[in-house]
Amino acid sequence: MDGHQVERLLAVERYRRGEAIGAICASLKRSRSWFYKWLSRANPEETGWNEERSRRRHDTGACEENLRTRIIETRRRLEAAGTFVSAQMIAWELEDEQIELPSISTIKRILKVAGLTVPKRRMPKGTKYPAPLAMEPGSVHQFDFVGPRYVAGKRFYSLNGIDVSTGRAAAEPIQSRATEHVIPGLWNVWTRMGIPSILQLDNELVFFGNRRYPRATGQMMRLCLAAGVELVFIPIREPWRNGVVEKFNDHWNRMFYRRVKMSSFDVVRSESLQFESRHNSTWRYQKIGGRTPNDALAQSTVDLRFPDRPTPPPMPFGKPTDGRVSFIRFIRSDLSLEIFGQRFPMPAEATHEYVRATVDVAAQRMTVVLHDQVIQTHSYSLG
Repeated sequence: MDGHQVERLLAVERYRRGEAIGAICASLKRSRSWFYKWLSRANPEETGWNEERSRRRHDTGACEENLRTRIIETRRRLEAAGTFVSAQMIAWELEDEQIELPSISTIKRILKVAGLTVPKRRMPKGTKYPAPLAMEPGSVHQFDFVGPRYVAGKRFYSLNGIDVSTGRAAAEPIQSRATEHVIPGLWNVWTRMGIPSILQLDNELVFFGNRRYPRATGQMMRLCLAAGVELVFIPIREPWRNGVVEKFNDHWNRMFYRRVKMSSFDVVRSESLQFESRHNSTWRYQKIGGRTPNDALAQSTVDLRFPDRPTPPPMPFGKPTDGRVSFIRFIRSDLSLEIFGQRFPMPAEATHEYVRATVDVAAQRMTVVLHDQVIQTHSYSLG
């Protein structure tokens, strides 16, 4: 047994004795995805599980034809089930079936020859939308809830976040959308993904605070502002503006919740971490040159910013004294800008356009921008 095999054997044994995965990986200078790979293969009744498996194809002809058939059959089965039919998705399916994996480019080539590729959708140009620019890792995260979902008859939610630049994601199961569960959930995501410069959200009540007192900041907003995070709220009733995390939500539903057998909330937590690790280490995005999210992060020169403590500070948090909160809104023919029930009259030039209204907490002022030009300012205090 060589040194690598011993390392894998001892890593799994340490875990079974109750040692934390992070401590094991740190001591071995190995990644979590490396650990989960060998943990999933570990079988005390099977000798050689800790040996490396070659991915080379040593035969051709009948073996290659069999692989081509399996890829096409898998593609058609996924399409019939109404799920993703990408080459990456097919690779995951083959891996789950313990089939020796071809490269993603090989799968794409076989699908193309078989006439089973899906043409790209071309989106028509429309009204200019002032989306935050995700230029580098950590610049913009999108967050959303999935749920309620159920395990053993009990309800839970998943707080899903994704780095728009790299596609690196986190899925944090929480027992409810109450503040006492959302705050620790957000903090746990930050400990894995890092703290973003901008956090883009929909208009969920827990994200901003209180509809009765629209300028009274909630605990999550206060935590984000204290951490130097600008909150950006997308237009009301336009969930597609959070399209990156919405697509990941669909992926989470199909590839995690509907497929993984779970008997308790604790199992949901552990399985969710494995799903998250698998996504970040193996899922390949065309927008980042076919790399995985982890590869894109590793090749970046950006250093992520992480929390300085393992758990969030105790609530309640103090009122914000600094930071920025932005609202992207579509101005209809009534020329009204709505922010959590409050309305501000807009000039005629904003009709049927998107504006971005940004509140400077320290200056207690809101600036409304249309096409990079300031069109209005208002006194606005958040408490």
